[in-house]
Amino acid sequence: MAKTGARIIHQQENAGIAAALNAGISAARTDGDPDYVLTLDQDSRLNPLYVQNAIETLQRATSAGIDVGFVCASSYSGHAVPTMGTVGGFTKAFDPMQSGFMIPVGTIDRVGVFDAGLFIDGVDSEYTMRVRGTGLQVLVGEGCDIDHDLGQRDRARLLGRPLVVFGREISFNYHSPSRVYYICRNGAALTRRYALSAPGWTLRRLVEEGKAHVLRFAFSPGKRKLILAAMAGFADALRGRTGRIPADLEQRLK
Repeated sequence: MAKTGARIIHQQENAGIAAALNAGISAARTDGDPDYVLTLDQDSRLNPLYVQNAIETLQRATSAGIDVGFVCASSYSGHAVPTMGTVGGFTKAFDPMQSGFMIPVGTIDRVGVFDAGLFIDGVDSEYTMRVRGTGLQVLVGEGCDIDHDLGQRDRARLLGRPLVVFGREISFNYHSPSRVYYICRNGAALTRRYALSAPGWTLRRLVEEGKAHVLRFAFSPGKRKLILAAMAGFADALRGRTGRIPADLEQRLK
């Protein structure tokens, strides 16, 4: 990658995705004077016109008098992103994933960078809501499609047979116990943070997380460690703990 002209930044330790994104943003702004920052996961593949379409969406919305915080992807591997109505004819994103954020540097100057304390999971949700909290809009980029790995998808089985409900086979995303810790801790932290200021968004997110938890705890292997991770995550959210999972807990969950 370096031979192609890319600048590679090596972190001293794994400080989480938010810290990594912040390091990249800082380097980009130090090396040049960009108008926008595009964030991506390592397993994301943009369609050929993604950048052009994202910037055009942002510019057209701005010209229409809309104060835009950033633009996100319209779909991931053919799955449309959830939305929450429109503003001035442009579609508002509900809770978009970070990969594909096209962020004007003016938004970063106004709102700041990603919350490194969350480490992983909920980093994109927190940034979305912090941006909205300043009165900026989060819009879906028209024609902004990404091929993206949506995680390890497993089939739900009941008595050894695939579970089918109303003719549809049920599947779920499997996550390691350590990842479940972050999902539960940060999800609870976001609920506490935005329950009063954004009750509709918070409730909708809770419902979606709740459905994922039901499938995860009902059908995942190694349920004991998953439940332990979830309980520890919820407890740490109440304590206000942030950062990396405690080392002793991470070891117990392996």
